[in-house]
Amino acid sequence: MPTTHASFQKRLDAALRSPDLEVALSRALPRLRDGRVARLEGTNFPERQRRLAELKARCIAQLPELVERFVDEATKVGCVVHRAATADDARRIVGDLAQQRQVKLVVKSKTMVAEEIGLNPYLEALGIKVVETDLGEWIIQLANEHPSHILAPALHKTREQIADLIGKATGRPLAGASNEEIVAAARQHLRQSFINADMGITGANIAIAETGTLVLVTNEGNGRLVMTLPPIHVALVGVEKIVPSLDEATEILKLLAPSATGQKMSVYTSFTTGPSRSADIENSLTVGVHGPKEVHIVLVDNGRWKMREDPEFREALQCIRCGACANVCPPYQTVGGHVFGHVYTGPIGIVVTPFHHGMENAADPQALCVSCNACETVCPVGIPLARMILDVRRRKVDQDGLPWLKRTAIQAMADPEGFSSKTHLGSILQKPVTGGGRFVQGAVLRRLPLLKDLLSWRSLPALADVSLHDRFAQSTGKFKPVRVIPGSAAAGKRIAYFSGCITDRLYPEMGEAVVRVLRALGCDVFFPPAQSCCGLPAINAGDGKLALVMMRQTIEALENVQADFILSASASCAVSMLQDYPRLLADEPAWLERARRLAERVIDFTTFVDREADLPSGLLVGNQPLTVTVHDSCQSHNCLGLKDEPRRILRDVLGYSIVEMTDSSACCGFGGTFSFEHPRVAERIGRRKIKNIDSTGASIVVTDNPGCIMHLRGIAHASGRTVQVLHLAEVIDQALRTAPI
Repeated sequence: MPTTHASFQKRLDAALRSPDLEVALSRALPRLRDGRVARLEGTNFPERQRRLAELKARCIAQLPELVERFVDEATKVGCVVHRAATADDARRIVGDLAQQRQVKLVVKSKTMVAEEIGLNPYLEALGIKVVETDLGEWIIQLANEHPSHILAPALHKTREQIADLIGKATGRPLAGASNEEIVAAARQHLRQSFINADMGITGANIAIAETGTLVLVTNEGNGRLVMTLPPIHVALVGVEKIVPSLDEATEILKLLAPSATGQKMSVYTSFTTGPSRSADIENSLTVGVHGPKEVHIVLVDNGRWKMREDPEFREALQCIRCGACANVCPPYQTVGGHVFGHVYTGPIGIVVTPFHHGMENAADPQALCVSCNACETVCPVGIPLARMILDVRRRKVDQDGLPWLKRTAIQAMADPEGFSSKTHLGSILQKPVTGGGRFVQGAVLRRLPLLKDLLSWRSLPALADVSLHDRFAQSTGKFKPVRVIPGSAAAGKRIAYFSGCITDRLYPEMGEAVVRVLRALGCDVFFPPAQSCCGLPAINAGDGKLALVMMRQTIEALENVQADFILSASASCAVSMLQDYPRLLADEPAWLERARRLAERVIDFTTFVDREADLPSGLLVGNQPLTVTVHDSCQSHNCLGLKDEPRRILRDVLGYSIVEMTDSSACCGFGGTFSFEHPRVAERIGRRKIKNIDSTGASIVVTDNPGCIMHLRGIAHASGRTVQVLHLAEVIDQALRTAPI
């Protein structure tokens, strides 16, 4: 794959134009996601995830000793173990062996390490024929492509495309054929290759140090045939796959298939230890009775030891290659793996690619991450993928810098006084394109080529004439609640309200609703005047220097305020202060301690109303209960773990009926600057969300993140929809006006 920005953009454009890709992804990914959810439901997945993460972390800590023991034990049972420091070394080892044994035909079972090192073209250049026997791998071999998914290599192909490829390869008309007929044609065509092969090449899901055993997990019988029929078996194994004993291997297997395919166990879980001991192997083709005369194991480094020594990325070696992270990734669902990754695709691909193939191959794909954190929630070994992708982004920015427009915008936000002046001036200059309304009128602007992708599908919000910050300073009467709510456990609490940029500059009326609700709960609410941007835009952009500046500004503005809580009605801002600050300030002990003290008082709006106010059921039930649906924002659902809390408030306290939308916690496509950098991808994700909202029939969608509100309101407005997108605070504020309390 070429690594230039132009080639990335070309692949992205092709993916967005392809109707076949959209069909294929919509068929395959929901099935994998739903299968995983069904299999793991009721199993206390978080606890199982924690235990497996600890197990794999211990294995990585012991890796030097495990490698030596595995080499010793595998050698004792008759294997030849080779160590490959680089991809070149690994290719050369296999190629030299094949030439020494005069190999003409190689059959392969699925192995991502072989893809990683580019083995197939290397062997073919030596005049050796290579036949992929995994159905998905064979399909992409016929298409002259590489895998688009760690688990399902041909997931990006439709059934019709697959039938055409296999039909041409087998000489059989397969148009309109059933899945079973297509598979039968492939099986019959590939069968003779197993028999004629001189060498079989596989990967290994696990390697067991105490016995020198390889574990191979497949859903097709081809893996066992590749291991047992040819006289030579070569296994390509990443060093991180080694575990101490069968006990650890068993624990991995318990979560591998459920996470990958939603199965309790894969169809074939094969354990192989050493070559065959049979004296009569020459003419035997009995699978499972005899095996290869030679077994060669190639332990591949190719950046893994470097990853192990890097504290920011060490946990990535815990990956068990289930592919679950790709299955829930919104951009992956939209453009597929050939754009969203290099050889290894999906979120884990972005993380490991710099170590295996260089930063240049991750530089563009990393920008497709929306920082929704969904990948972390499903990873069976708890890899902090979203954080690691941001670390890749930061290193990329350290190396290449930011695009000038993004750099200029973030620099402006890092200057509180200057940003305030600029946005105030912008609110005046925008009049010709807003007509005094709340949206930029895009009819004219959409005709401009540079703005068509940005505005053809959404409306952008207008800057408020008066910011929330200035409204507080002017002490307008808009912050007085309609009434005080009886029974609030939060009465008497002093609250410092941190609004966040979007609320302050775009939706000050939303901030007013937050303050009215808090005061109705009996709280003393004030607005710390020195507050500015929390730094999240810089954090997400990978600009570490400006992120530090903005984090320090926020800590200094808030740490000495006299308040029981520092509350934000932006889940993103709350997550930034609670989770990003301590992580990013870890190397600065003094600032880290200040960030931790600040985090002890930071709370999001939903948690405060649910936990601290603890309102009794039925308290705010009005005469005309509404029907609403809930969009769980990424930060509140995936980072703060909120799901039941907003529903309890809406259903039990307000008496509203909730119609659940499909994929309520799926990203809306905003992702901060993502929707401006990749607007066509954001459009696809956003339209999916709006379609799910439409299907509920609800007139109101409730969420707790201003970024989501801006994005969904913009799509709804541009498409002429009447659905209201409201913050939970706005819904409660409206209920206070009608509830008979």
